[in-house]
Amino acid sequence: MERLLDPVLENDWHAVYLSSELKEKPIGVTLLGERVVLFRNSRGVQALRDLCIHRGAMLSRGWVKGDEIVCPYHGWRYDGGGQCVCIPAQPAGERIPPRAKTTAYACEEKYGFVWVCLGEPAGGVPHFEEFADSAFRPLPCGPYKVKAAGTRVIENFTDFAHLMFVHQDLLGHPDYAELPDIQVIKEKNRIYIENIPIFQPVAHSGSDKKEGTTYVYRKEVFRPLSARLSKTDPGNGQTLWILLTVAPVAEDECLVFMMVSRNYGFDVDDANFIRFQDIVFDQDAQVIESQKPELLPLDLQAELNHRVDIFSVAYRRWLKELGVTVGTV
Repeated sequence: MERLLDPVLENDWHAVYLSSELKEKPIGVTLLGERVVLFRNSRGVQALRDLCIHRGAMLSRGWVKGDEIVCPYHGWRYDGGGQCVCIPAQPAGERIPPRAKTTAYACEEKYGFVWVCLGEPAGGVPHFEEFADSAFRPLPCGPYKVKAAGTRVIENFTDFAHLMFVHQDLLGHPDYAELPDIQVIKEKNRIYIENIPIFQPVAHSGSDKKEGTTYVYRKEVFRPLSARLSKTDPGNGQTLWILLTVAPVAEDECLVFMMVSRNYGFDVDDANFIRFQDIVFDQDAQVIESQKPELLPLDLQAELNHRVDIFSVAYRRWLKELGVTVGTV
């Protein structure tokens, strides 16, 4: 797979795996076309380039011994910093060549995901209390494989007008398709909208509403491929939060991770909330994978934009300002 070069996305954090699924065996993932191996040792999760410098074998097909990962081909052992610390065929006491190493990547566990940065992160993974505090019952959903650019997934997240059709009778209804005026607020590291009322035919599990209700949305894109929303029932303050972050596997392929939290309905089976998001995202993916071009056009003349697309247009402009190239055309 071709390595994708993008100075913005390379220096960003991307969720690449579920923490609960990373156990005693190393796991291989792909991020921006780069093969990465994840493994646990006494210092936590480690992320290395999935390549033994000796003969190019995949370290993810090896195993963990102590604090090191072992190459399955010749048994070379690498520590969490990527340095080879043992070459079994070499005489004891002989110096290991300095070139015997692989690249180590910044790695962090948060919100139930393993996050990796291939470049130089400016800081840690952003902190959002509603997804970090167990009192809100944060639930990981997915990951979802999508045969499309990650930018298309985030743009879909910014869009309200599809709720009444793609998610008809779940998140919206065609009889309530008209949208209010939307104002986009842009700050240094994010764009967002708020106070957007959307009628939903069926209230969420655990709601005290027996029929549909109008939720008030707030949506924010805080990184090129990461966004979050809140939807609140103004009548009772019941709020659902969603964190969405996309790992670009290739130019036209991505892996979507989602976290859902809530401040109500704690007596409802968590599986109901996860199942609902699975259904909704599958509906989204079917449309996203059908879009042409597969990559997101940053030229605003390439497609017909309507005034209701104001948040989507703001997202495209922001990507262009940042200099994001992967997933765009």
